[in-house]
Amino acid sequence: MPLLVTIDARSKADAEVIAAVLPGRPEAKSWRGYGVIRLHFRKATEMRELLRLVGECVEHHELSWARVRIGDDERMFRARSRRAQV
Repeated sequence: MPLLVTIDARSKADAEVIAAVLPGRPEAKSWRGYGVIRLHFRKATEMRELLRLVGECVEHHELSWARVRIGDDERMFRARSRRAQV
């Protein structure tokens, strides 16, 4: 059964950064001021790679946050401040 995945971000610009690293180059849209990417997957195993890509993208680009929702499950990613690591 296909799985619907929604990725929310602080802005459409942040969502576009995330969409650029995802397979298939999905389109980022804006909804109520937030950035949104919607994807469909056939297998739950494809989710592991998606979560890894989103997490790495948030860290690398120091995005404020991104939330991945898969059905009723939700995972939040936040960049660790590089200033705090210095």
